[in-house]
Amino acid sequence: MAFACLSFFVVGGLGRLALGAALTDRDKQALIAVAATRTPGASGWMGVLSGIGQGSFAIPAGIAVFLVLLLRGWRRSALCYAVTVLSGWGLNAILKEGFRRHRPGVVPHLDGAGWYSYPSGHAMLAPLVFGLGVYLLTRQSARGVQWTARVTAVVLCLAIAWSRVYLGVHYPSDVIGALLAGTGWAALGVAIYSPLEPHPDVTPFTPPMAN
Repeated sequence: MAFACLSFFVVGGLGRLALGAALTDRDKQALIAVAATRTPGASGWMGVLSGIGQGSFAIPAGIAVFLVLLLRGWRRSALCYAVTVLSGWGLNAILKEGFRRHRPGVVPHLDGAGWYSYPSGHAMLAPLVFGLGVYLLTRQSARGVQWTARVTAVVLCLAIAWSRVYLGVHYPSDVIGALLAGTGWAALGVAIYSPLEPHPDVTPFTPPMAN
């Protein structure tokens, strides 16, 4: 809960700075520097990563995670996932409308982009769809499986965020704020719905019988 509150405090502060000239100028310089490194091969891979974070892929992936949680009998986890992801999607729309930061126009866009820029929808929903999904799916897995899956999810979220900057459709601060917002919202969802299904390593407390 504390992490979620801190995340949104930073998201709000960064959003205010993003509307000012100082941070926007730094963002523009960063975009120009990134655009100078573009190659056809790298641009293709960045397009793939961006596509993974797009609704056409993320929505079916989210539905699959929800169904797997239900099939395992983890109804509370499935409810946590569905409510957190859907409300996070709505929150992203509210934040975009609230800050109304326009898309960068300093470098050519290599991917489609619409609506406002802060925070990035791709980068905010990635920790929710993929990060939270992996966390819930691996809660009762072996430690090695948990570590591998969760590190992979973190790398994927960062890669999706980076792809949006590389493709020129978001400022760096857009994706930083989005990652914080998505991670904070996921943490809040887990905190609200805790305790989830008990981990097998945790033995429920049973009071001693009175003699």
